[in-house]
Amino acid sequence: MRAALAVLLAAVALPTFALPGAPGGGPQRSTLDPAVLRIDETRHLGTRIDPDLRLIDAEGRRFRLGDLYGKPLVLVLSYYGCDGACPALNGNLRQTIEAVRRYRIGSDYRVLTVSFDRHDTPARARAFVKRLGGMPPALSAGWRHAVLADPADIPRLTEAVGYRYFWSVQDRMFVHPNAYVFLSPEGRIVRYLYGLKIGPRDFELALVDAAWDRIASSGRVLDLLVGVCFSYSYADGRYVLNYPLFAGIGALALGIGLVVFSLTVFRRRRTGRIGHA
Repeated sequence: MRAALAVLLAAVALPTFALPGAPGGGPQRSTLDPAVLRIDETRHLGTRIDPDLRLIDAEGRRFRLGDLYGKPLVLVLSYYGCDGACPALNGNLRQTIEAVRRYRIGSDYRVLTVSFDRHDTPARARAFVKRLGGMPPALSAGWRHAVLADPADIPRLTEAVGYRYFWSVQDRMFVHPNAYVFLSPEGRIVRYLYGLKIGPRDFELALVDAAWDRIASSGRVLDLLVGVCFSYSYADGRYVLNYPLFAGIGALALGIGLVVFSLTVFRRRRTGRIGHA
């Protein structure tokens, strides 16, 4: 029951949640405004995350965030004591990655799960990975689970991303948004995808967005076409066909077709008149 509640709260889909009781009374019910946890994308898109942030992964290896730059980076903010949304968020990402065929983790992009809980440690990160069923070599080559070496750096990371969260005393868990943050090879935020379930297509399209400059300059025509034909819908929280583009192309094609048809008819009539004369 607690795990289910965690999923609902973290997804910001529950209309009410319990708060500690007021003096002289039991727990009170209060309306949860989704805007409290909503990421202000217009403010944070394009922000470059500090590459000097120091981390320690589940194996105890120290590294800088900038060490993961140079390729698109998928950033997942979680906490390792979670028994609801965070395992689901990371588990779904694993399934999505395994279903992606066009890009390979490690060689084409990297993934970093990092905790925003100052009490988390590399050991707890290692236990979290174990609860997820371990990390096969194909994934571990490009996916790290880590904590910030200095807990004081947590606000630097979460504020740069626009990630808001709070601790629910009543439920003894963090309430937070579920988001995958896509960074460019230079470490700039280029896309947010939300929810506990994203498909391989949306994941691939977000990678195209993250690596657009690199892919465009390398002449990979398929990626250019994908980037043009699909656009991100903020209302739907997913990628959709670029219908205005197709409508414009259709109108242009129709106009060109009418011009060609008119010229053809005109020439045939002119040729017929000349032949008759």
